[in-house]
Amino acid sequence: MLADFVMTLAPGRGRQLGKFENGVVSVIAIATSVFFILLAFGVYVQSQIALNWFIGAILAVAFLTTTGNPKRPTGRTVFSWTAAIVSVAIAVYFTVMQPIYDERLPMIDGLNPIDQIAGVILIVLVLEATRRCIGMTLVLVVMVFLAYGIFGHLLTGPFWHRELSLEEMLYQIVYTTNGLFGPALAVAALLVFAFVAFGTLLDAAGGGDFFFDLANSLVGRQAGGPAKVAVVSSGLYGSISGSPTSDVVTTGSFTIPLMIRTGLTPTYAGAVEATASTGGALLPPVMGTAAFLMSDFTGIPYSSIAIAAVVPALLYYLSVFLAVHLRARVDNLQPSASADTPSVLTVLRHSWYYLIPIFILVWYVLTVDRPAFSAALAMASLVPILLVRVRNPSAAGKALVRALDDSTRRMTGIGVACAVAGLVVGTLAMTDLTGKISSALFLLAHGNALLTLIIATVIVIILGMGMPTPAVYALASVLAAPALLALNIPLLPAHLFIVYFASMSAITPPVAVAAFAAATIANANPMAIGLQCCRLAIVAFIIPYVFIYNPGVLLIGSVADVVLSIVTATIAIVALVCAQEGYLGRPLGVTTRLLLVALGLALMAAQAAFAILA
Repeated sequence: MLADFVMTLAPGRGRQLGKFENGVVSVIAIATSVFFILLAFGVYVQSQIALNWFIGAILAVAFLTTTGNPKRPTGRTVFSWTAAIVSVAIAVYFTVMQPIYDERLPMIDGLNPIDQIAGVILIVLVLEATRRCIGMTLVLVVMVFLAYGIFGHLLTGPFWHRELSLEEMLYQIVYTTNGLFGPALAVAALLVFAFVAFGTLLDAAGGGDFFFDLANSLVGRQAGGPAKVAVVSSGLYGSISGSPTSDVVTTGSFTIPLMIRTGLTPTYAGAVEATASTGGALLPPVMGTAAFLMSDFTGIPYSSIAIAAVVPALLYYLSVFLAVHLRARVDNLQPSASADTPSVLTVLRHSWYYLIPIFILVWYVLTVDRPAFSAALAMASLVPILLVRVRNPSAAGKALVRALDDSTRRMTGIGVACAVAGLVVGTLAMTDLTGKISSALFLLAHGNALLTLIIATVIVIILGMGMPTPAVYALASVLAAPALLALNIPLLPAHLFIVYFASMSAITPPVAVAAFAAATIANANPMAIGLQCCRLAIVAFIIPYVFIYNPGVLLIGSVADVVLSIVTATIAIVALVCAQEGYLGRPLGVTTRLLLVALGLALMAAQAAFAILA
């Protein structure tokens, strides 16, 4: 009974598409990819029309490629086709009506009956697509917020709000940029899409192989080489793809079987890959969807966010790499690379051209601060690389078309998550629930900064147990960020704190997308992998607190403050990881491990006190 109930909450699985169905999906996906890549290059289309296209295409692809739940048949169904056709029809209707909507006076001109019906249908379609792509848990969360918007006027006390009519709710949620078509969906369509397409094309051009070979040449000859290769290659590839799931599927197909063959358990191998891949969403230059949302929500240039995120991301990988290294020493694991494994210089000499698109991406992100255009230019530089690798124009063309197809399919989950997050954000704005929850958090913590941070962490982690990263950040940024800002925590650290924990939702059970992806390759229990991920990354969960109290870790402050903060944080991380793994040149006893924990925490507390006093 319990297993059946859990299955009903789980997302659906991929359909076995026939030739006709796959052709329809490919036409929609390829056309959508071309359209949004052209937008990234600077072709002008009214943003609302672009979002209409995006939501119609994403919903149609979601219905045609994903079943209702894991137990549903994977063949063609009438409902899925009907839902896909209606999704496209709604998008076309909104596009045709857009000139009229542009002239409408907000909250003065009402909605006609057809507009109201179209709005309700779109909300239902988004919720159904969410159930399929993400799971029923998120749908239930969203329905709670929508119910609050409808019935909140019946409450008493601080959570009461004025009565809202159905027409008013539909207007705010669907027909303004405060709800479904708000910043989250706009960032997904107009910014994240370009980076997902770049990562997909990089993969098609052999970028995954390049990063694996480079990592193998760097650390493959060391003890526990396969696990270290997984950490390094996943970090390198993930910093470009920005997607933990994509990272696991790409690099994990090499690293997980290799780790298992050299003595690691399937659960631990999957956890290493999932944990390392999740860090890619925190590592510049691309980072993940949440970082782009942060830039749009806060108005902070993406280049500033990327620069500030460098050291925390490197500390994350230091903690994971060191944990893997110490585990290899304890278990006496062998290297993966042989004596004839190419050196780093050899790998770079044969595949140096993969650095060109990465250089273009980093340069334009940091100097021009036009991330989507940067990704588009990097994509353009990948086309000749694809030709060099394939050495056959026809085959290269087919690979390019497949990459365009895959890009939209990979965007489906992100797009649905951002759309459904918009429903909640719109409801929060109408009812002022954001301010009420923030005030409640502040009162609950009695104004204590550390306690407020802990409560915010708990909120983000709880949200992360049922939502993907974009939705987690979109909600947490309006629920928890105001309470952090009320403590005079600067805007960048406060939101980066939320981005960090939102990204960690990829390895936080019970809905840990990176762990589930790794479980498929490792043939292990995804829940066990998720729990092992949390253990492996336990020290990494402290890093956001480090940069809140030590802004030097975010490269904020004088050179002396920055250096002192980084050195202190590094020593503290090393001490805590050694205590966690129980090894420092030799196995450690309980007393020594406790002393190392005390040392790590004392260093962090001392540096925090110094920063506060300064």
